Amino acid sequence: MTDKTAYFNRILQTALAFVPVCMGLFAFLNNVTDWNGTMERVTFPLLSMEGNTASDTQGWRAVGSPALAHLTYGFVIALELLMGLLAAFGAVGMIRHRKGSLADFRRSGHWVGLACLLGAFIYCFIFFTIGGDWFLAWKNENLLFLQSDSLNYAAVLAIVFLYLRFSLDEIP
Repeated sequence: MTDKTAYFNRILQTALAFVPVCMGLFAFLNNVTDWNGTMERVTFPLLSMEGNTASDTQGWRAVGSPALAHLTYGFVIALELLMGLLAAFGAVGMIRHRKGSLADFRRSGHWVGLACLLGAFIYCFIFFTIGGDWFLAWKNENLLFLQSDSLNYAAVLAIVFLYLRFSLDEIP
């Protein structure tokens, strides 16, 4: 790989690192600024299993505590913020080391990869698995978007993670 190609590759990797930065920080900002609306339309109906067609044998999973719903929502958006901050830390390091040490550039890129893995956990496990299958979002017409949106977010993070994982190791 030529020096110009390697430098261009670093630029593309750094640009791609801003995907999880923006996903995490925008999710946090959007959720904090619409806290009550999201609690009313999504979080509490999901956790309380309100409006879904769960059978009596499934309804025992419902969490009807508004306080626990607020705590759960706060935990999830704190994880989204952490994802954005980890990715930002890595992306800023990648910018700082774009012309410098390959080891330092790779180390910064690995922080972005860690952020992507955290995001995959958030969207695959918390939203898709817990929200979708434990709280049966797919049985609530108002929450049908939850699992497909979760997979879309997780897929984007997987693409970023895989690209960074393999391309960081290819740079000479």
